[in-house]
Amino acid sequence: MSLVRPERSQTHTFKELQSKFISMIHPIDDVTDFKPWLASLRKEYYDASHVCWAYRIQCETQLEENSSDAGEPSGTAGLPILNAMKQNNLVNSAIAVIRYFGGTKLGKRGLIDAYGLSARDVIGKTKCHPWIELDQYVIQCPIRFYGDLSQALIKIGAKINDDRSGESLNWLIEIKTGNLNNLIQMVRSLTKGEGELEKL
Repeated sequence: MSLVRPERSQTHTFKELQSKFISMIHPIDDVTDFKPWLASLRKEYYDASHVCWAYRIQCETQLEENSSDAGEPSGTAGLPILNAMKQNNLVNSAIAVIRYFGGTKLGKRGLIDAYGLSARDVIGKTKCHPWIELDQYVIQCPIRFYGDLSQALIKIGAKINDDRSGESLNWLIEIKTGNLNNLIQMVRSLTKGEGELEKL
């Protein structure tokens, strides 16, 4: 099964023996995106008993993942959240589960089940799309190639993210990893060697 990424943030709430669990899923592409999101949750839910979390980030050939029990007994919160993400092939996303303790202890097994269910439920509510690795490049060349290049980029599945052209063409583009040879050939042939391609 191919890897998937959530389209947007989503929230789910349920109760277990008076404890309230609020699960949130959030798309991220870098650990630097995760930290401010977690900080904002901790601020918003400052009165919660625990803010447990996990994330999985696929970058090129490396998969980075991490989780935290945030004060719950070891292995009862972060790991069940992470396992739910693995079971659903979820990447480039984070899930936080906020718990308000209701006065009744759930025990280790109960906590594992509750945190795992909370993560699976929010994943189930979330629309995901296939994760496709994209590379970003800057194309620079004389402006006269503007029309031909824009049409050729569409044909090979590349997208112009930012047009910074002035007297000369200057685009920030993204293209599916693996299509680089097509891109190099296309830029070289269309610009007759006058085009420059730089990876970001």
